[in-house]
Amino acid sequence: MTRRSERRHLGSRLLRVTAPAPVTEPSEPPAPAAFRPATPDDHWVDLLHAEPLVPVETEALRRALRFAFESGDAGGLLGLAHEQAPLAPSTWDPESFVTGLFLPELVDECFPVIIEGARHRASKSFLLRVLGQPPADHRDVALRQEVLRELAASPTMRAGVSAAYVALRRLRGLLDESTGFRDETLRRKVEILECVRGFVEATCEACQGASSALARLHAATTATRESEAYQRLLQVLDFERNLATVDVRVTLGSDGRIRDFALMKVEENRANPMIRPAWRRALERFVAWVRGHRYHEHEVILRVIDDVFDALEDHLLPLFSLAGHLEVYLAALGFRDRAAREGLEVCLPTLAPTPCLDDPAGPLSMKALFNPLLFLQGIRPVPCDLALRGHDALVLVTGPNSGGKTRLLQAVGLTQVLGQAGLYVPAAEATLTQAPAMFVSLIETGRADESEGRLGTELRRVRALFEALRPGSIAILDELCSGTNPSEGMAIFEMVVSLLPRLRPQVFLTTHFLDAARRLDAERVIDRLEPLQVELDAQAEPTYRFVPGVAPTSLAHQVASRLGVTHEELAGLVERQELRARRREPRGDEAAALSSDAP
Repeated sequence: MTRRSERRHLGSRLLRVTAPAPVTEPSEPPAPAAFRPATPDDHWVDLLHAEPLVPVETEALRRALRFAFESGDAGGLLGLAHEQAPLAPSTWDPESFVTGLFLPELVDECFPVIIEGARHRASKSFLLRVLGQPPADHRDVALRQEVLRELAASPTMRAGVSAAYVALRRLRGLLDESTGFRDETLRRKVEILECVRGFVEATCEACQGASSALARLHAATTATRESEAYQRLLQVLDFERNLATVDVRVTLGSDGRIRDFALMKVEENRANPMIRPAWRRALERFVAWVRGHRYHEHEVILRVIDDVFDALEDHLLPLFSLAGHLEVYLAALGFRDRAAREGLEVCLPTLAPTPCLDDPAGPLSMKALFNPLLFLQGIRPVPCDLALRGHDALVLVTGPNSGGKTRLLQAVGLTQVLGQAGLYVPAAEATLTQAPAMFVSLIETGRADESEGRLGTELRRVRALFEALRPGSIAILDELCSGTNPSEGMAIFEMVVSLLPRLRPQVFLTTHFLDAARRLDAERVIDRLEPLQVELDAQAEPTYRFVPGVAPTSLAHQVASRLGVTHEELAGLVERQELRARRREPRGDEAAALSSDAP
């Protein structure tokens, strides 16, 4: 193990700020992360939570910060502080839906952090944690929506926050990834102080007058700017960058070469209290020489810089978590921009609380809903509207293959995830009901080590669904029980849909059991059943929109014809293979010669 990996391993143990403990039951909420509420003495800035959170292990972060300032390489410990920033408790289990909704791929493609045309490499892991752990406290959702509204409404504020984020990324790079300053300690430390000043000045200017949680950022950076330590920082930078003003006169010849160079005036920057008169500096060096002291002026300025940095430590500690918070908002705005380039709208949804079992159903409607995962395939999604009688509807989606059923389910799931995380959702308008958990199961393929067969796989899938289900949860299942024989599969399908409504979950289920779906729709023995079918145009082609009802057919013959799987097509393939085989068969004398030559 290298020294860098050893330090990173040590940091992962020191900075225990987020990772929830594994749970034995999927329906149980994850264990809370190691954090505590912030106090006024913490100088902590939290832009994601109504009640600011502070990591318990701030002293470990402080030690990592000091080591990084001195060495320029803390083995990624400050990056861990970014990625493992504390998040409020959530009742969702990421393992139940992250893979099924392709959230890592979604973040890569649709949530870029682009500033002045340049794409910055965001912390994918932190954004996935934010999406995978929607806060249980609705106030956190409201706070995040207010920040996004304010940033979207003010390009100036967004530009300032972007500049502050760039300064933080540069600061972290100098502290934790600085390999280009090995023999230039003074230059690297001055650059660190420049980044701190750039961040403070950008946020003070950009967030002035903010009414959202960005006002916290403005208050914190204003307090930093007014502190004595920050004034000393400005003096140090002024000393480094503006020691004196020199006026020179240059005489050029006709060939462009310098003929004369005269020094006209040298004026020291007397306004800076760190710059003492020349006679005083000479006297101080003489006194030090008499006393036997030996030092270089760089050593003095390095000591002053170290003192300034130490005095600012409390103000700098929150910055590494704050970089992740800013990144979440800039990535969400990047998603909004990505959709706009495709001519699609996103919105911040209205989110209603989860009703109790005996209360009226909550709302659920989406206008111009689209699936952003189609961006990964270079396809522009076709928006569709979805309005249900209540959040607890059991939605059966039927229709032909390649008609958009699975894409609809993914779009609904992504909308719920993004909405409860407090971010933009892929719809022009959306009204959602908060869900305490989500379960997503797309159709699974068999594995080489599978011992149960397709039926066993489906039954385990059903079992996992009911273990994870809680009142008001959202469940998304694709082609339940399609992997076994029709009669047994239909019986299991009917059993599942008859039991699901008792907990009033939000259920979206695709199926090709059209007879069972029509019977359930006709008999109306299951409460809150809402069938949807793929809409077809005049040529019986899917429009990728959905209308009420059960599809009369899966249009298997049309799909087979489109893919060349008809009787005529297959018979033609057989005939061509027979013809090729006969052409390759040797004549009788050739066959005898071949047999005689055989060993």
